[in-house]
Amino acid sequence: MRLALLISVPIVVPAIVAAQQLTPGPEIPLTPPGYKMLRFDEDYSCLTNQDNRTDLFDPVKYIPLRKDDPLWYLSFGGELRERVEGNYDPNFGIGGVGSDSYLLQRITLSADVHLGERVRFFVEGISGIVEGESHTPPPVQQDPGDLQFAFVDVVPWLTDDQRVTLRVGRFGMSFGAGRLVATRAAPNIPFRFDGLEALYSRPLWDVTAFLTEPVKDSGHIEAEDHSTTFWGLYVTHYFDAPRTTGLDLYYLGIHNDHATYASGTADEDRHSLGAREFGAWKQWDWDAEQVIQFGNFGNDSILAWTAAIKAGYTWDAPFQPRLGIKAGITSGDHDPHDGRQETFDPLFFMSGYFNDASLIRPSNIIGVHPNLALQLTRSISIDGGADWFWRYSRHDAVYGVPGRIAIPALSNAPSYIGTALDANLNWQIQRHITFQASYVHFLTGDYVHQAGGRDVNYFSTTFTFLF
Repeated sequence: MRLALLISVPIVVPAIVAAQQLTPGPEIPLTPPGYKMLRFDEDYSCLTNQDNRTDLFDPVKYIPLRKDDPLWYLSFGGELRERVEGNYDPNFGIGGVGSDSYLLQRITLSADVHLGERVRFFVEGISGIVEGESHTPPPVQQDPGDLQFAFVDVVPWLTDDQRVTLRVGRFGMSFGAGRLVATRAAPNIPFRFDGLEALYSRPLWDVTAFLTEPVKDSGHIEAEDHSTTFWGLYVTHYFDAPRTTGLDLYYLGIHNDHATYASGTADEDRHSLGAREFGAWKQWDWDAEQVIQFGNFGNDSILAWTAAIKAGYTWDAPFQPRLGIKAGITSGDHDPHDGRQETFDPLFFMSGYFNDASLIRPSNIIGVHPNLALQLTRSISIDGGADWFWRYSRHDAVYGVPGRIAIPALSNAPSYIGTALDANLNWQIQRHITFQASYVHFLTGDYVHQAGGRDVNYFSTTFTFLF
């Protein structure tokens, strides 16, 4: 389904809305926002107050456009990210892909135009390049110049505590814990979608409805994936004003002309119904999620599911140690010939789902990951753990992150895949600069060995500058 006409028609609406008499909106925040994965979620209206302009980059974060209305302003933003990765026996050494190390560079530059509280234009360009890789890099890494985001927001309803926003264009999305819809931040080019979005917010509620086509990683601005349509409704209710405890309920639908699993390739219509419970109480924190999927895969029916939890306890002690557990099950197909497709599809899930190496996709997987985190100083934290993996079904494959088959089914091989040991460091050098490092060693089991695979070593270092 093509969305080009749907996207182009509403562009004339902002001029009409801007001419209307506006009602007072929500209070302006008092402090600058922290940097977010989706930069257009940042609100710099606090800089209308000159006393808040204390940062070196504030002159480009807030440029007034009208003397009589401080909420007419232009804001620029950007990112420079230098990331070094070392992959030793990627894909478990299967398929003849040799070890490699390389530099990933990502540069973004954005402009955010606010015409009062009712109309907004946002555009972000992106460049992603690879240096030193011995193989041809995929488009998700090598894209020297592209349009990451370009959209217009119109606010037809605005009160002191409620807001309805209609968004048209190219944008990113991230819901909940990112298990099904997230930004894909580790590769050079994050996820982006062309389409329509409606957002409603009030103090204890957020509601998002959308109809989109994902953008292909092809290096071309006009690169909608017309073979795939993605739509949904995501509702969040918070139980407290700080928004630390709440419940998500959602429906996500996807049509894919060429869905591929170990059982074959076919036209697919898949529907996901999910719930997520999250919160914090005293030293405890938790985030649990359950999803059931149904629909049609060619002539087969779909019945797949997942359940996951992330929880931990933080001691009020030196280094604030947090002992945590992450565990999850994603269903796999028990019989490719029984007329039912049971492999769970994680859709547009977050990068680094299990660890920074991103070796496997959360489909047909059982994982248990105890971990420990320490806050060494105010700006430096470390964490690490061990993640045990099994196949949910021995008659289904292990899938790579893009969705391809990484290790074939081998129904006579054991379910145990292996154990990943990971260690991570995060250093917030100052507001604009961060440094991250990670190391993963994947100890493989007999199933991987029977497929011709072996252990994997991976490391990364990432330097990021944001403004």
